[in-house]
Amino acid sequence: MDAGFKDILIAVAHQSEAGAVENAMKAAGCQCEVLVTGVGGAAMSWALQKRFTSGGIPALVINAGIAGSYAAPYLPGDVVFALSDCFADLGVDDNGTFLSLFRASLADPEKPPFSGGRIHCRGRWFDRLNGKYPAVRAATVNMTSGSQPVIDRIRHSWDPEIETMEGAWFAYSCEMSGAEWLAVRAVSNMVEPRNPEKWNIPLALTKLQEAMKDILITIKEG
Repeated sequence: MDAGFKDILIAVAHQSEAGAVENAMKAAGCQCEVLVTGVGGAAMSWALQKRFTSGGIPALVINAGIAGSYAAPYLPGDVVFALSDCFADLGVDDNGTFLSLFRASLADPEKPPFSGGRIHCRGRWFDRLNGKYPAVRAATVNMTSGSQPVIDRIRHSWDPEIETMEGAWFAYSCEMSGAEWLAVRAVSNMVEPRNPEKWNIPLALTKLQEAMKDILITIKEG
């Protein structure tokens, strides 16, 4: 590995995302450690904890992947950073009304790593790279939102701009372990009543590859 990149870990959920990252590393002329965790929060969290325990805490951990967009400014092919993330469907169903853990008084929204019920990205590389791509509010779900009532509930509860299945778990694991992190996501679809015909995963993976190349070159240049 390059001396400047030996302590950077890139975590992805799916092998297709790993392919985009590997192509980006070749184009950027660097080699980072890539960890394919599996899809979903439990897989992401478990894989990261195993890696941190066995190999130590990297200087920087990057989560690279694809996402759905709640906000019209961010269309398929657009790339964003996560400014903050949340566990969007972790909570209580109170006779049809969703209560987050915080609203249900089961967790403190200001207890680290939370602030306002969200986990916020910060650190040298976020500050350095912020502005290259929009920084947005993310929401992490266990079941992707594919019906209007669910979409409306998450919008009302969290006002997110993108949705993933691993982001908050990734951020939580990094924050609790003391690792600096970044989350980079390329939009593959709008969050709307489920219609896979309107998704463009190949475009999202291509744009993820281009963005990761750009990000790695920026890191390489210091």
